[in-house]
Amino acid sequence: MEQSATKKLGFWQKMKERGILSPWFLAFAGSFVFGILVYVLARIFPAFAEFWARYPSQGIRFVLGKLTSIFPFSTAEWVIYSSPVLIWGYFFFSARSMKKNKSERNYYRWALSLVCILLTVLTLFFTAFGPCYFRYGLDENLGIEKRPVSGEELYETAVILGKEIDAIADELDFDISGACIMPYDYTTLVGKVNDAYEAYAAKADYVGHFDTYAKPMAISPLFTYTHISGIYTFMTGEVNINTNYPDFIRPFTIAHEFSHQRGIAREDEANFVAYLVCIESDDAFVRYSGYANLLQYVTDALWSADKELYRKYARTYMPTVISKEFAAYSAFFDKYRESTASQVTGAVNNTFLGSQGQSAGTKSYGLVVDLAVAYYLPVKDD
Repeated sequence: MEQSATKKLGFWQKMKERGILSPWFLAFAGSFVFGILVYVLARIFPAFAEFWARYPSQGIRFVLGKLTSIFPFSTAEWVIYSSPVLIWGYFFFSARSMKKNKSERNYYRWALSLVCILLTVLTLFFTAFGPCYFRYGLDENLGIEKRPVSGEELYETAVILGKEIDAIADELDFDISGACIMPYDYTTLVGKVNDAYEAYAAKADYVGHFDTYAKPMAISPLFTYTHISGIYTFMTGEVNINTNYPDFIRPFTIAHEFSHQRGIAREDEANFVAYLVCIESDDAFVRYSGYANLLQYVTDALWSADKELYRKYARTYMPTVISKEFAAYSAFFDKYRESTASQVTGAVNNTFLGSQGQSAGTKSYGLVVDLAVAYYLPVKDD
């Protein structure tokens, strides 16, 4: 009995010497365990996930977004681009330190610092963003019935969107290729999307709002080869935008990434919230971006569902400005269409989305059409 107590004391003494029982490491480890608990509960209980997404998680995302907004550049980009130097620096200084001091304590001091960084990243995902994948569906929060849709319903929805675009076409400017031109600078655009989000959030209780800056990516032209127009980085709470895309894409993309920042994790839902935010704007260009991007999803789905109806729509209702816009966009995208980078990022993104319960993977981006049809063509009671 006495010998066992000595061995037990020896074990805990070793843990203490290695720093595993130090207050700072226990704090990181405890936060990580708490994060796992939150994430597991969110995956099991949608009501808990909804509560967590609306309140505690919103607070974490708010703090992160505000803290990183003090930097004019993207801290996430900075970390990614400087990671080779940071990794080299870690191994260089740790090796030099251990050469001078070969004690076990010094080894664990360097090893645990790396573990703490990993625990922090995982804890942020488990508490700030991960639970948002399992909250109530947007259809439930909007009070609409999401359902499989027919080609006829897609056609009717496309007609509605086309008429909205025709109504504001005279307020817009287009270049010689037919692409819509943003009538102000990027910073002004971000402010207008923030204003639109604030107006929408004021009447939608499931999503909050706080002003943040959508940071333009430093290497946007190269990043276009990944086919990614924007990213929400949960570790830093930042929205990052690829500014190399055509102008009509930008407001919708900013609103989409803002939706992630405000707790809408599923891609189809972030797309539809982006649309609802854009059409809430008092600016014609921002509204046009919402209508045009949603119409692109709807007409793509219509082509897949019923080619004859698509051709009928194209002949009869497709706005002339949209025909030219989409043609200009296709010409722009030819350079980037077939790229290895897009295949790699697509595979990674598909795997990640699948792990978070989005069984459609990257195809879930296009499921926004189901929400659009349910929103504009609700089921009529008999």
